[in-house]
Amino acid sequence: MKFNRWILILFVIVGSLIYFSLPKQSQTPSKSTEDSLQITEKRRAKDIQFKTDEDSPLTDKATFIALSYYPYTAAWKLAFEIIRNEKVQRVSLQMTDGSVDSLLVFGTAQAEIEGKKINLLVYQHDSGDFFIPFKDKTAPKETYGGGRYLELPLTTLKDNQLIIDFNEAFFPYCAYNKTFVCPIPPKENQLEIRIPAGEKNP
Repeated sequence: MKFNRWILILFVIVGSLIYFSLPKQSQTPSKSTEDSLQITEKRRAKDIQFKTDEDSPLTDKATFIALSYYPYTAAWKLAFEIIRNEKVQRVSLQMTDGSVDSLLVFGTAQAEIEGKKINLLVYQHDSGDFFIPFKDKTAPKETYGGGRYLELPLTTLKDNQLIIDFNEAFFPYCAYNKTFVCPIPPKENQLEIRIPAGEKNP
């Protein structure tokens, strides 16, 4: 039996229609996109907290709309090498009211940023999570003059690397209300570079 070429053409057309009518598989979002979305959600949640929470540091909640931030930049999520302290050590950290607080020092985080070697003292809460108060060259014109903070869960430490995302840098409560007492970044964490990431002045 002779094969009819028109039947073959019909098969090709029908097959093409079926293929193009199938739903396309959604692309998996990149890691940086996921990070950006997570941070956006965190920022929205913080705005709601500041607006509604009775412990909010704001003195005028009625006019508050939202905090200000630099746009998310994946390049400011960096892996720092951790040099751990050989022994557990508590040090005094100066507070804004002239008092001192005692915190555990976990070690020093080291990385190269814009060709400069950066060292940051890493403190540790009793819960195990990390605390990094720092000040960079964006202060005081672009960010709070007293510096900013980073709170990092223990899970950000893997082997000898600590993942620090400066997009999550935030102002202490005393930036909004002087009745709050806040740690002052030590001289070791006062950086000679700009870090245009995280919270900024309105």
